[in-house]
Amino acid sequence: MSVINRIILFFYALAFGAISILTMVLFARFIPDAQIWNEFLYLCSRMETVVVAVVIFICSLYLLIQSLSTHSNDVSTNEAVIVQGKMGEVNISLTALKDMADKIARSITGVRDVKVRLKMTKAPTKDKTLIPNFKLKLIVGEESNIVSISDKIKQQLDIYLNKYIGIEKAKIDINVESISNNSTNNKKRVV
Repeated sequence: MSVINRIILFFYALAFGAISILTMVLFARFIPDAQIWNEFLYLCSRMETVVVAVVIFICSLYLLIQSLSTHSNDVSTNEAVIVQGKMGEVNISLTALKDMADKIARSITGVRDVKVRLKMTKAPTKDKTLIPNFKLKLIVGEESNIVSISDKIKQQLDIYLNKYIGIEKAKIDINVESISNNSTNNKKRVV
């Protein structure tokens, strides 16, 4: 669920919570009936009441359409990759896959820093299997060939996913954010 949908759902739930509290107060008869009827007639005569009702109705329609739509290929980020083994299913968390991609990218000579994002997307085939979609943002050294670094990362990540995890179709996108001239020495200074 996107951030916009969560915000709309928050205010929508807040409005219905207020309506339910108001209903409980009316049911308990804390306020006299004549006063309630007078306030109700006053609210019905106001243009703001109509505007609020239209906004709530539009939010309701929007949330209904979003809940029924199936066009999104993204899967929730708290999912795990399920791999079928000889003895049954094995769940591999997305965090483990991200850490593995981070370790592989950092092991390549010339890579200074890497940020890994991972989403599971549904394949465009009929079976709708889940495919890991890696997006790596790199900072590389100026002494290295960027194309060869990119090819090495893709090749090693693909080999690792295929050989050790059993995932054959992974999408790997690499974006070089910066070319750094800092040395590859990662020695810590003592102060």
